[in-house]
Amino acid sequence: MMNKKVKIILSVFLVFMMVLGMTGCGTNDSLKTKSGEKLKITKAETSQIEYEDFDNGYLKMKIPKGWKVAVPNKVTFSGYTFKMYNPKDINYMLEFSLGLSGFLKSEAARKKYASLYPSAVFGKLAAIDPRTTEQFYKVWNTNAKVVNKEINQEFFVYLNDFEMIENLGKTNLGGDVIRGKFTNDKGEIMQGLFTASIFESGTYYMYGVDLSPLNSYHNIIMYTPDSEFNNWQSIFDYSVSTIEFTEDFMRGFNREQSSQVSTVQANAKIYDEISDMIMDSWNKRSKSYDIISGKRSDATLGYERVYDTETGDVYKAYNGFTDEYSGNRYQKVTDDMYTLGVSGYIEK
Repeated sequence: MMNKKVKIILSVFLVFMMVLGMTGCGTNDSLKTKSGEKLKITKAETSQIEYEDFDNGYLKMKIPKGWKVAVPNKVTFSGYTFKMYNPKDINYMLEFSLGLSGFLKSEAARKKYASLYPSAVFGKLAAIDPRTTEQFYKVWNTNAKVVNKEINQEFFVYLNDFEMIENLGKTNLGGDVIRGKFTNDKGEIMQGLFTASIFESGTYYMYGVDLSPLNSYHNIIMYTPDSEFNNWQSIFDYSVSTIEFTEDFMRGFNREQSSQVSTVQANAKIYDEISDMIMDSWNKRSKSYDIISGKRSDATLGYERVYDTETGDVYKAYNGFTDEYSGNRYQKVTDDMYTLGVSGYIEK
């Protein structure tokens, strides 16, 4: 089977050859208006992504050039958390947490715990009931606010009005891959993929309720503005596949977590497998939301979506392009093409 990194290199090579082919056409005389005005193509940002190495002594990974990686002021090895984001626009972000703990199994258990230990975080965090990935993210905001207050830092992102678009299936770690949407603080719609594996450590009944906590592992959030996620999903996925924890990290992790299962949870090799699962799930998604989201975005931002009949590349063109265009090479997309990434923009 072809190695993922080989596939990425081949994909980059093919894109490069396509760009050379486009360059060989000069100014592309077929791309002009009926009045003779020449139009230009601006390549999409994702087609020009270069990667650079990130290494903070504990975590190593490939990130888009110019992006940043941040970790909380207070961090544990077993719950190691970071976020990778575009400093020019934080609506493009990957947030990762190796593990989160302290969630109770029911609201009754949470209330009982809070009455017994009023200052404990366990009683403040929202219960995960039912114990699903979807529910984990439905109550994410409540828990993010609690944790941000505990660490005295607005680190964990807020997923306002989180809604699952579709469940893309199970991972081999026990959780689901969810395609979801939410709104940011400005009310703008964000779309992304969300994973979390919820585990039960046991049972501990007191006063008729189970007070044994739940843990979640490999919590991954990746998102962009709603209409842009098609273009960026593979970029995030590649970064996930390169996650590697250093020997210094593993020594610290093993001091906190002595069990073999926990050690396996932190094994760097697992992230290439996770990224494969996420990509496979994404490729099997329903097309209906892509179509609705793409059409809504184009109407709002004033674009027409067309494709190059010679290369198959999809472009966002200025509104009115198809009326003014003089040739036949660029045609309106069919609905199923809204699942494809956008190669660039056609502008005057």
